[in-house]
Amino acid sequence: MKAYLKTAVIFSLLVLIFSGLSGCGSSEVTSNQQANTNSASTNATPAVTNNYPVLKDDIADVDIELVKGGTMKIKDYRGKVVLLNLWATWCGPCRQEMPHLVELQEKYGDKGFGVIGLNVGFQDTDEPEPIDEIEAFAKKMRLNYELARVQPELSKKLQKIAQVSAVPESFLVDREGKLRGVFIGGGPKVIAQLKTTVERVMAE
Repeated sequence: MKAYLKTAVIFSLLVLIFSGLSGCGSSEVTSNQQANTNSASTNATPAVTNNYPVLKDDIADVDIELVKGGTMKIKDYRGKVVLLNLWATWCGPCRQEMPHLVELQEKYGDKGFGVIGLNVGFQDTDEPEPIDEIEAFAKKMRLNYELARVQPELSKKLQKIAQVSAVPESFLVDREGKLRGVFIGGGPKVIAQLKTTVERVMAE
């Protein structure tokens, strides 16, 4: 009887762990982390504080290729709340979360908020996905936010902050250029946390 109960407990824990994971790449968790800590909690409600660091220039001041042409820098968006979203056309969970990103852009786009979708390139190779394929995908998904192709070096620096190498991953940056939340995966719990945090930061 004791052996049966022990097996049942282990099985239940495994179900809880794997049911919370949703993403492409390596093993993923839902996290809201400060960039200078090593902690992550799958149950944590995103905390909105002013203790997050300003993104360093090796991330914020790097030219990023826009899909529509030209370049941008994360620093260009100072004064606005920005959601940096690492994604790829081959990533299933990315597709699942995109309607929610579209919703956020529609809700807050005229209030100083913007989603920037940073395409990470082909899986395992880091080679950039063709512009025409990204545009066709964006049209099919009816994406209403800015899209760009991010260099592998920059995406790896962002993933180092998240402490997970996977997509989708989102990084919320406030009007002062401070990182306010990291969201890994595209599951319902992550999306709910993301929306709550965006709402709080926009209300500041």
